[in-house]
Amino acid sequence: MTDIRFALRQFAKAPGFAATVILTIALGIGANTAIFTLVHAILLKSLPVANPASLYRVGDLDDCCVNGGFINDNGDFDLFSYDLYREFQNNTPEFEQLAAFQSGQNMMNVRVGNNLAKSERTEYVSGNYFSTFGIGAYAGRMLQSSDDVPGAAPVAVLSYAAWQSAHAADPNVVGSTFYLQSHPVTVIGIAPPGFFGDRVNDNPPAFWIPLNAEPVLEGETSILKVAESNWLYALGRVKPGVAPKALEAKISNTLRQWLNTQPAYTLNGNDKEIPKQHVVWFCS
Repeated sequence: MTDIRFALRQFAKAPGFAATVILTIALGIGANTAIFTLVHAILLKSLPVANPASLYRVGDLDDCCVNGGFINDNGDFDLFSYDLYREFQNNTPEFEQLAAFQSGQNMMNVRVGNNLAKSERTEYVSGNYFSTFGIGAYAGRMLQSSDDVPGAAPVAVLSYAAWQSAHAADPNVVGSTFYLQSHPVTVIGIAPPGFFGDRVNDNPPAFWIPLNAEPVLEGETSILKVAESNWLYALGRVKPGVAPKALEAKISNTLRQWLNTQPAYTLNGNDKEIPKQHVVWFCS
């Protein structure tokens, strides 16, 4: 109250300045609100995905990019290891599909033929990534679950924008071999125009690569099988008739049960933190 009275006295001494400050703040808030509304209406709601109302993100914060151990002080889990994602996938038949994708992006050296290598943005995604969104290929085919298994030949999907800008819309790109981090990778398809990924980003990935290719491309720095390395977002399409809040509670319970099996989360008294760990839905 003392601070408020002091502020009012200062405003009274310079009413013109005070009015200008208040008007400036109001305009700023109004502009931000208008811009967000425009982005939400034009970009988010017009993404070329099937039935966006049934898509739910497992997690409501944009933590990035690789975290070990517990994520947030309040127990809100938003990033998941590959093992934890698979635990969710295997124990939640309420999802028609549950996809995972890298929370950040990689910069990889990409070479075509004898040309000089270029640095390109890439993103690791699960094999059902595109089918979860309901997205078909512009050319060739999209990733499938069979592409995302250990030992599968490394493949990638190229973005439409990168195909246009970096490869002159050459139709022969589909089926050709690119070298990512000096490893041969077959480009199996081109994503459709307008699809720039799973989030609004001014630097979308040029390539989407199956998660199980990560050990091949990353070598000794691979984190795919590191249970306590949390680096994936999860997004699922919920079956009709499923109560979202009930499924949210179920996933939170699955999370706590899994954490109790992992020494990285139970040693040195860390098990006391497990009961408060949970996930929060975010509807697309």
